[in-house]
Amino acid sequence: MQTSVKVWPRKLGKINEMIYGHFTEHLGRCIYDGIYNEKSPKSDSRGFRKDIMEAIKRIKCPILRWPGGNFVSAYHWEDGIGPLEKRPQLPNYIWGGVESNRFGTDEFIQYCREIDTEPYLAVSLGTATLDEAISWLEYCNLDTPTKYSRMRKENGHPEPYGVKYWGIGNEVYGPWQVGHCSAAEYAEKLRQYTQFMKGVDRSIKVIAVGADDPNWDLTVLKHAGHLIDYISIHEYHGSDDYLGTVASVYYCEQRLRLLEALIKHLRLDHVKISFDEWNVWYKISAEKEGMDKGIVLLEEPYALKDGLFAAGIFVVMHRMADTVQMANLAQMVNALGMIKTKGDEMVLTPIYHAFDLFVNHTGRTRLNMAVDCDTYDINTRTFVEGRNSFKLSGVPYVDGSATYDEEKQVLSVALINYYQREEEVRLDLSGIEVKKRAVLNVLTGSAPDEMNDFDNPDRIRVQKKVLDNCSTEMFLKLDPMSANVIEFSLESGL
Repeated sequence: MQTSVKVWPRKLGKINEMIYGHFTEHLGRCIYDGIYNEKSPKSDSRGFRKDIMEAIKRIKCPILRWPGGNFVSAYHWEDGIGPLEKRPQLPNYIWGGVESNRFGTDEFIQYCREIDTEPYLAVSLGTATLDEAISWLEYCNLDTPTKYSRMRKENGHPEPYGVKYWGIGNEVYGPWQVGHCSAAEYAEKLRQYTQFMKGVDRSIKVIAVGADDPNWDLTVLKHAGHLIDYISIHEYHGSDDYLGTVASVYYCEQRLRLLEALIKHLRLDHVKISFDEWNVWYKISAEKEGMDKGIVLLEEPYALKDGLFAAGIFVVMHRMADTVQMANLAQMVNALGMIKTKGDEMVLTPIYHAFDLFVNHTGRTRLNMAVDCDTYDINTRTFVEGRNSFKLSGVPYVDGSATYDEEKQVLSVALINYYQREEEVRLDLSGIEVKKRAVLNVLTGSAPDEMNDFDNPDRIRVQKKVLDNCSTEMFLKLDPMSANVIEFSLESGL
């Protein structure tokens, strides 16, 4: 079967830019010796790595989640404020090593301001209390003559931070988590935290812990769905098998659809999905990698196939734009990081370049598009929390999305060729008047496991080609194992 793609000029709604969000945790070298390194000549006077900040600015990070992750369940936010020399050094008994608390709330907010992103704070449901959550909210958001608001001002920050997004706990469904509890117990804690935190600041948005378990999620949504704004889901996948990795995109789509169905069943239309943690993670574990000075690092290497997985996740989130309205890649630097550092060097992985491709070359208005192509069935092993295999049928060899940039009047057609061979695609744009010249942005490489490293940092990156003689019906040859975005300028707007 020849692959054919049809795009209609029908607008299906907006894609929320927050699907391109990120996550940083006090895990391995993500924070210290990652985004924050006071000893590096690449850092500014605050200790922020300037080269990393510039890389993040290029992909326009819209929202950044912190401080965890598992770490947050044993975190007390007051340990990380005030003069640096007075902050306590404490065991990081979640991920190993010593937590210096040199990077705390004020540093995180400054970092978010520097890269022009929305901060997203997760509160502890492990060793902390509701009082601590309320005091943290006061410290960040209130301009009142009260204790913690005054404390922020005394620490040199007179204006409230206005943190809008607050997650209540992290993965408390799992026995690995400090504060592990049942769905019913969590749902009641969630109701209380949300009720009283919104009582202090009605402007905030609350993200609930979802478990990718219909029974858990249904309990939480029934008990507290009327109060919350988002429910989260976490998915980590990956396999030595190329098709096993890229096919797991569609397993993720199945799980997102299931959560969406629960929300619709309960008629909680105001509740959206936050894809709070997603990434490829299967090669590295604390046991396989070993520990550096008692610290878990989790420095997963990322290759072309992992970049194609990320591109596929973006296509899925475009399809589900009505419901999936926030997502955070786990994580930003080094620990499961899309950016890697070694000393003062930095490497951008194929996952970073997938962000570049979709953030900078697709629009925020979704259009109607259909792809007709060959499919395959797969039974594969992959890393999934609580599961280690899945079966899928009808997995497409080619997938994509069509978007429109209202301001630039540019139609973007994203097409992922999962074949390990070149594929010709018939593209039908009937009803859309495109100019003859278009730009093709391509992310590809020579092998599924090809990656960027410190000796060859630019093996895989987004490359541009000019397409001439474009028309409403044309044939495109897609490189093997490639993510592509064709940008068509229009004769007139849609």
